[in-house]
Amino acid sequence: MDYQYYDEESDYIDVDEEELAAAGGLDYSYGKPQDEDEEEEDYYLGGGEEGEAAYHNGGLVDRLPQILQSCIEPSLLQVLQYVAPMLLLCLLCRLLCLLYARRGRLSQSSLRMAPLHLIHLSCGLTLLHFTVGFRLWLLLLLAAVGYLLLQLLRLGRRGAQLLALLTIGSQFLYELLIWRKRSDWPQLRGIQMVVNMKLISLGFDLCGGQLAGIPNPLAYLGYIYSPATCALGPWVSFGSYSNCLVPRSSWLLSLRRTVANAVLCLLTVTVSNCLAPVLSDLASGWHFLAMYTDALSVRSSHYFVGFIAQALLALTDQRLDGGGGGRESELLGPLVAQPWRIEWPRSISSLVRSWNIPMHEWLKRYIYTPCKTTGRHSRTQTLLAVFCTYLVSSLLHGMDLRIYVVLISLAVFAAGESLLRRHLSGVLDACLSANLCPGAERCRYSNCVSKQRSWASVGGWLVRLANLGFTALAIFHLAYLGVVLLGDSLETGAGTAEEEGFLWHWKQAGYLSHYIGVGTIVLYLFIS
Repeated sequence: MDYQYYDEESDYIDVDEEELAAAGGLDYSYGKPQDEDEEEEDYYLGGGEEGEAAYHNGGLVDRLPQILQSCIEPSLLQVLQYVAPMLLLCLLCRLLCLLYARRGRLSQSSLRMAPLHLIHLSCGLTLLHFTVGFRLWLLLLLAAVGYLLLQLLRLGRRGAQLLALLTIGSQFLYELLIWRKRSDWPQLRGIQMVVNMKLISLGFDLCGGQLAGIPNPLAYLGYIYSPATCALGPWVSFGSYSNCLVPRSSWLLSLRRTVANAVLCLLTVTVSNCLAPVLSDLASGWHFLAMYTDALSVRSSHYFVGFIAQALLALTDQRLDGGGGGRESELLGPLVAQPWRIEWPRSISSLVRSWNIPMHEWLKRYIYTPCKTTGRHSRTQTLLAVFCTYLVSSLLHGMDLRIYVVLISLAVFAAGESLLRRHLSGVLDACLSANLCPGAERCRYSNCVSKQRSWASVGGWLVRLANLGFTALAIFHLAYLGVVLLGDSLETGAGTAEEEGFLWHWKQAGYLSHYIGVGTIVLYLFIS
């Protein structure tokens, strides 16, 4: 079975209206009323019955001037205020590391590497102070607890497993006991999630012999709070962090990649804040289009965070683990996500692998591969490994029931589609598998589009149509599940979309996506 999992980035760094506004970050409430008792005015016009009627009766072109003035301009201005300090701190970190590397002779000695770790730690803490303010003290306390937990590694691999359990369990404890009634925990949870991933990977790497010993406290803190990854992620291993302490790429290449990611960041936040709500309003008469455009706002927010993270990685010349395989772009540098494969997916499994590439690498390396053992019951072991992967991915997000619902659904959808397409590929000798075709030379199927040089080939067109059908189905699942993340909770109310949240959309769709997902598994079991 193909390995797949799903991870939702709204918690990767919780881009929440209240948390980011309180922390001096992004505010996604331009034009929205701040008092629930006040009469809700039009999001873009700011009130007035005549203006509101003219606005809603107009098309997208008619609304653009108002959108530009009331939404796009303030959104871009606040994004620049939010991102600019991050970029400047990463730039400062790179300059200081280069200056130290030129003045001193570097070696693997902990004493000579200590200033580099101190530079990363100082820039990272400054960045976090800008992002979360006084709440930084809690993150430092949790990092100190994590370093104490690393002493469990003296117990061997069992100690690494215990470290993983305590690290994930502690996140639930923080939510239940410490921040249960606080509105600022979700943003800290996103930062702490990345810290937990670094801790767990550090434990397994130490037990596996990839690292010589437990890093000293300064190296540990420099790794945890490196400015390129501490605020928005993504996860990088300690080995990758150590190898990139001194930047090696040219300034021109890094600046070009940073500018490209910054431009895409501005485009995606414009789509998320301004264009997607308008498109959803225009598509209100067609339920599927309304779901798709609503979910587009969530996906664009994820792309927005991903492009910021890629800009920080490019500026500090921080590489990601598992290089190659399309994980690094000449234009953008290390890739956190691949929007083009999400918006036009070959399959559900390829979609979820492209959603968060570093998270995919982490889960594959530390959860899926250790759980998957070869033996007499290899199919059972594979299914168990996939289940454990989805479970850990869910738990890392903390107490968010919406994520659990999405992950369970995707586990069923992706497993059924992968099994069915693999079986059809073998029976029909056609390139219909869930994974991307490796090319004419490596593809083992006779009916492959890359091998059919003639456009008049009937078999080639049938393969194209079949794969196009699976792509359309994946897009439907993407829209169907994406609306889950628009609601604040799973509580149902009197029947309106606002009160019922995602349940309203699913009820309107007749739970069709779930029926299709279960049907693919039933069809596979029937024909196999």
